[in-house]
Amino acid sequence: MIKDYLTSELVQCDMDVKDWKEAVRTAGQLLVDNQKVKPEFIDSMIQVVEKFGPYMILVPKVCFFHGEPGEMVKEPCLSLIVFRNPVYFSEFENQQINCCFAFGAVDKESHMDMIMNVAKILQNEQFIQAITGNEPKEKIMAIINEY
Repeated sequence: MIKDYLTSELVQCDMDVKDWKEAVRTAGQLLVDNQKVKPEFIDSMIQVVEKFGPYMILVPKVCFFHGEPGEMVKEPCLSLIVFRNPVYFSEFENQQINCCFAFGAVDKESHMDMIMNVAKILQNEQFIQAITGNEPKEKIMAIINEY
């Protein structure tokens, strides 16, 4: 269940970030602070975007940053930050994001249940409106706790 991964400690709202790299660092730092990943995993997430572009924009305004699976990740994990103001990928046609997930996997298979749960919650229009509209954390967590 997504609520088992996306706990209150791993969700921050009304965050002021200036660009996508700061968004990655902020979301990744939540994972580091909660001992889910090693600090160097944050650089891995940035490198994935630089290598492949912003393909991780799953639905409009929602980004799903991730790094390479492996030793930098201690357990399958997820964080979410919601931005005060939109962030743009200036290097990639100014694509806009209003929030982002940071995701870590220990290998290429063990996180699939978590990914399926993310896919389910991203089908909830109320959730999408809450995370792209900088709704209060309490409202976002109430929706997460239904999943």
